[in-house]
Amino acid sequence: MTGRGPCSVVLPTRDRAERLRRCLESLTEALAPGDELIVVDSASSDPEVAAIAASAGAVVVRCDRPGVDRARNAGWRRSSHAAVLFVDDDVVVEPGWADALVRALEVHPAAGFVTGRIDALPGDGDRDRPVAVKDDDAPARLTAATTGTLGHSASLAVRREALEAIGGFDEAMGAGARFQSSPEVDLFDRLFAAGWEGWYEPASRAWHEQWRGRRQLVVLDWRYGMGAGARIAKLVRSDRARARRVAREVLWATGLRTAWQDLRAGYQTGVVLRLAQVLGAVVGYAVARPVPVHDGHYRPRSASSAS
Repeated sequence: MTGRGPCSVVLPTRDRAERLRRCLESLTEALAPGDELIVVDSASSDPEVAAIAASAGAVVVRCDRPGVDRARNAGWRRSSHAAVLFVDDDVVVEPGWADALVRALEVHPAAGFVTGRIDALPGDGDRDRPVAVKDDDAPARLTAATTGTLGHSASLAVRREALEAIGGFDEAMGAGARFQSSPEVDLFDRLFAAGWEGWYEPASRAWHEQWRGRRQLVVLDWRYGMGAGARIAKLVRSDRARARRVAREVLWATGLRTAWQDLRAGYQTGVVLRLAQVLGAVVGYAVARPVPVHDGHYRPRSASSAS
């Protein structure tokens, strides 16, 4: 007995068959009868991806164009349940993962979304900087005034009605898209603006694989900056106070100030990572500022050029 309502789990993936297999194996222990598992094949060239998903009993949705937010939108729109959970293919979830996320939505009716606890996968080796980790011990209410890391789309639950109200994820954000990152925080911004709160639930636990080396981390931090700059450019039009807070955090708190601290500590890789984020944010803001926004979403390139 799970003691909670059913959920739909959306898992986007692209050409990472073995990571997908490991994630699906963990999900079989976390889902209950009546739950729905949807794997969105995001323009994979490897046919094994769809075969692995089908063998796990998942509904397989194919997107012929890449983009993680495009895949997430295709997944939740195909889903059947009021609680929609999102997970990434380089994540392993614990057996109570889905139970805790769905119960948090049920217990906190003001929460349009719930983020879960994500730690670095044990035995993954030493890395310069952990990626997509939030390991706070205490649960927390999340609002537009909350600072720091709210959580990640790698382990996330959103009410279907909230997704419908804001049109889901902005497909210009996130991996494989124009602005390359920040898909979940942009989603949170728009949910807050629509009157929803959020909730962080550490009882929902997952583990994120730390597979990137130093060069990949530099590229990733540049992309994080690009997404953050695009996020700020959007917030400037809708919530200037929040835009200023986000800009201070990206450019100063986790950017230049952290780079200076790393320089004083002799951590040269950290300096490069922080500067890549700051430069990416400046470029992302400059590129995104003139792009039209409609109903909280950046217009696609074709729509922008035609306007």
